Amino acid sequence: MIDFECHPEKSLTTNFKFILVIMRMILSFSKMLALMISICFAFLPIASIAIPNVEGIQVFHKNFHLDEERTQSLSDDIDRYDNADNMWEVLRSEFTLPHYEENVQVQEQIRWFLNNRDFLQRSAARAAPYLYYISQQVRKRHLPAEVVLLPMIESAYNPFVYSSVGAGGIWQMMPDTATGYGVKQNWWYDGRRDVIASTKAALDYLVYLGGFFDGNWLLAIAAYNTGEGNVLAAIRKNVRDGRNTDFWSLPVAQQTKDYVPRLLALACIIANAEKYNIDFPSVGNAPYLAQVDIGGQIDLKHAAYLAGLSLKELKQLNPGYNHTTTDPGGPFKLVLPIQNIKQFTENLMWSSPTNERVRWNQYKVKSGDTLAAIAKKFKTTPSIVQRMNSLSSNTVKPGATIIVPERKTEISRDIVASEKIYARFSPKRKKRPATTELVTNHGKYEIKPGDTLYMVRRGDNLEKIANKFHISTKTLMTANNIKSQRNLAVGAQLIIPTHHNKKEEYQLAPGDTIYMVRNGDSVDAIADKFNTTSPAIRLANLMPNNDIRAGDRLVIPTHAYT
Repeated sequence: MIDFECHPEKSLTTNFKFILVIMRMILSFSKMLALMISICFAFLPIASIAIPNVEGIQVFHKNFHLDEERTQSLSDDIDRYDNADNMWEVLRSEFTLPHYEENVQVQEQIRWFLNNRDFLQRSAARAAPYLYYISQQVRKRHLPAEVVLLPMIESAYNPFVYSSVGAGGIWQMMPDTATGYGVKQNWWYDGRRDVIASTKAALDYLVYLGGFFDGNWLLAIAAYNTGEGNVLAAIRKNVRDGRNTDFWSLPVAQQTKDYVPRLLALACIIANAEKYNIDFPSVGNAPYLAQVDIGGQIDLKHAAYLAGLSLKELKQLNPGYNHTTTDPGGPFKLVLPIQNIKQFTENLMWSSPTNERVRWNQYKVKSGDTLAAIAKKFKTTPSIVQRMNSLSSNTVKPGATIIVPERKTEISRDIVASEKIYARFSPKRKKRPATTELVTNHGKYEIKPGDTLYMVRRGDNLEKIANKFHISTKTLMTANNIKSQRNLAVGAQLIIPTHHNKKEEYQLAPGDTIYMVRNGDSVDAIADKFNTTSPAIRLANLMPNNDIRAGDRLVIPTHAYT
């Protein structure tokens, strides 16, 4: 026993030494325990262990084996999902932002949603596989739960959508922003469409914006739409003018003025589902997805077969891959429903050696070879070989090794077959009735709903403009009181009486995209960018040929392929 009373100074020193001894003993014991644990794990198949579900998704590493314990754990996960609470109920209980339900702008957006219930139902259905994962990632970063709804505003939870300015995926990230947050993009793979990769990047960006605006989430969400620079400029302007600097007072673009109220309106509806008579499909508040690192390239058709899924189902969960084969440079990860993991892993390990997972050849370029000759040899096209190998030109160096499709297999036949498949889903063009004669008031035509205003450009003539809008030259001249071709001046505005044929035109479907043509664009390049076909674009826009010019707006019928 230590005598504190008789020898206070000595007892304190002795006590201190005693404490040090105890601490050293504890530290030694901790090291020994850690060593024992590490030794135990050394004899376990590390790759067979899944990362805990705090991430919202089961993650399996390559070459893992589903032993009895792991198989039982997967079975438990499936049961847990089947019997889980409704994710929408959980989500509404976690909302933290003020929703400004009585605000005029929010009310306007609520009315829009209630008048477009089909949009809400489709968006909720698309969100279902990803909802738990995204909510867990939002919770992990301590972001407002309302952020889970942002992809409904951005893309209707459609991972295949691109905007007219080039934003892509459910989070509609711009290429440069995505690259800055580590998202890979190339001919094979667009990580902005990969829900796992893009969610990480988008939420990291939102964390930055939340800090930038000191926790003012209305400003941060507005900045996600228009950029922090624009919001900051609007704040500074209001400060100079002596005005309020809250979101509702800022002079931002109309799109941003609508964007924040739209998110708040959606949160209002979900938080008060009974009041607004909205019933979303039930989604389990438990992991639905698993991500498998297979360690190499794979043909998606083969992967779908191994997993017991259709190719469409597999691509819906792995939208980042641009083609039916994954990127040879990675990522090598596939997302699958947890109920398909056991079948996939067993088939992959026992019946699918690595060298049989993809049907590509590696070809060593010989002296005198040209890209055209190599493409012909393998029954494909030079452009495909060029893009597959990220070549900056048509020149190939002797001795270089390039990837080419195997003869009589995938890519060459797929490109031909895709034209037939996509054509089946493309909207059918109806025979257009002859344009009705225009009714004028005292010789003057009055513009009507559905008409178009067109600015005359250099090189235009009346016949070309009339053909572009599928009307007769006579109708165009009558509507604008034009007597002769000589009266057409560059920069003049013409009324295009398109109200006659609006009902016969292609109807924009949810998931379609409006794209503004840029310098250097071609219909083939645009079709390739949006994973559609040139005939489908021509059909949707009633184009007689592939002639386009910078500034034209095209409907891209992407809804057929989602």
